[in-house]
Amino acid sequence: MKKLVLLSVILGLLFGGCTEQNPEEIDDLQIVIFINARSISSPLLKSNGTEEETVIEKLVIYGVDADNTVVKKFTVEQQQEGSGIELTISRRIKTFYAIANPSSGMEAQNPVNVSELTDMLADFSSAPQSPFLMSGKADLNNFHARIELVRAVAKIQITGENKFEIQSVTVSNTPDKGYVFDKDGTSPPAAMTSYPQSADATLYVAENTKTNPTNFSITGTFEGKTATYDFVIKINSEDVDILRNTHYKVGISPISASECSITVEIPDWIDIVTDSYTIPDELFE
Repeated sequence: MKKLVLLSVILGLLFGGCTEQNPEEIDDLQIVIFINARSISSPLLKSNGTEEETVIEKLVIYGVDADNTVVKKFTVEQQQEGSGIELTISRRIKTFYAIANPSSGMEAQNPVNVSELTDMLADFSSAPQSPFLMSGKADLNNFHARIELVRAVAKIQITGENKFEIQSVTVSNTPDKGYVFDKDGTSPPAAMTSYPQSADATLYVAENTKTNPTNFSITGTFEGKTATYDFVIKINSEDVDILRNTHYKVGISPISASECSITVEIPDWIDIVTDSYTIPDELFE
């Protein structure tokens, strides 16, 4: 299947000879969905947003009316990058909800209203890999709507500093389920699971709350000795929620054989934030 590198979706109305008509008199509207690669206004286009992180293999779009009822479902795949997708929609449709890279289980669902859409769950029981689940919505406004897709996962980039060579990274207490759509800060329902990550790998995890935080365990060598550091991500010395579509850059720097400094930076999937803290008394073997 031909992959798409999708950073934004623009829905534009094609008037098709009906420019003099009142829109309320039109039974069906002919629209086209434009897939624009590398749009500078999309939150997916950041300096650390690679092509693998923005690949779209399939796009499911739900047209919703003013009563929050799903009027029609559209599925788009194998679309040429940059070309338009022509659709016929009912003039009842006021809002579009989109899911990129849905699982087969999601795709088989037929939600009838917005509540069922936003209650849809994703499976994160194994480490998320590209193509990543993304979602977004937009209202139809003056015959146009723009859907900005965001990833349903967070990016965690861990590097060794001060001659600390990472051998392995393990993630535990990370959710195995989460909402497909962002529910405005609502905690995702989840059991907890664990999966390993290889050394120096950039990894992706489901969003999680600080009340039951995701744990990271880093094993590496420093001056010929081995140590394992266990930590949770903090900002301003406080545990933080791990948020979807957010990039956390974590630096591990041993200070001595019994102390390690951890620097956390959120460089550009959202506004820049930096912090550092220390895990003491982690003795090297």
